[in-house]
Amino acid sequence: MTKEKIVIDLSDASLNEAYIFSDFSKKVNYLLQDLYYAGIDIPVSIQGTSDQIESFYQALRGEKRYMDSYMKHGLSDGRTLNDRHRLMGAVADFERETGLRWPFKN
Repeated sequence: MTKEKIVIDLSDASLNEAYIFSDFSKKVNYLLQDLYYAGIDIPVSIQGTSDQIESFYQALRGEKRYMDSYMKHGLSDGRTLNDRHRLMGAVADFERETGLRWPFKN
């Protein structure tokens, strides 16, 4: 069974709120699942400037780090709170670089 390649274009100025909360969110969710489950191979292509792509991956890594910390230490642990703080910084960088809203931001 072949999986459809996920293509995310961070420099696409036509991306709107409807896209951010549907298609983009789903694609990022699949990528997060790929980080957690060994054996899942999701073909992906991230397009944009090098700064946009780097900020995307930093935010994605931050999400994983925060979820790992939450599951291991609990929500009120200082390590989890520190990881959340770093995630928020990465998300702010992503939003500044791309002009897009991070799909998991509360």
